[in-house]
Amino acid sequence: MPYNEHIEKWEDLVTTQQATRKGFIAIAFEKNIKGTPFIEEAKSLKILAAKAKKPKDLLRLTDIYPSLLTASSLSEKALGHLTDNDKKEAISDLIEKFLEPAGKDFVDMSSYTGFY
Repeated sequence: MPYNEHIEKWEDLVTTQQATRKGFIAIAFEKNIKGTPFIEEAKSLKILAAKAKKPKDLLRLTDIYPSLLTASSLSEKALGHLTDNDKKEAISDLIEKFLEPAGKDFVDMSSYTGFY
């Protein structure tokens, strides 16, 4: 199909404001749809983590162990190369360096600016 059947002048290549707006809104909606399961998982994780009175108590909550590994910035690839002791060390570092300094708000890290 030759281009000149659809493009006659340079203005035909310019996206309208309405089309740009529609595209950005569609992308934002798609992000919300894709992000919803992560938000729900985070809510569940927060409920489970709230059972801990202090950060080190998180180590006893086996249901959140995979999430603690993720929070420790260990990738799936890294996990395949680490021993159980290495993984526990990474979680302990997370607890000591980020969660304990957050004090009583350690479950809700949004209030702690040192965590990223």
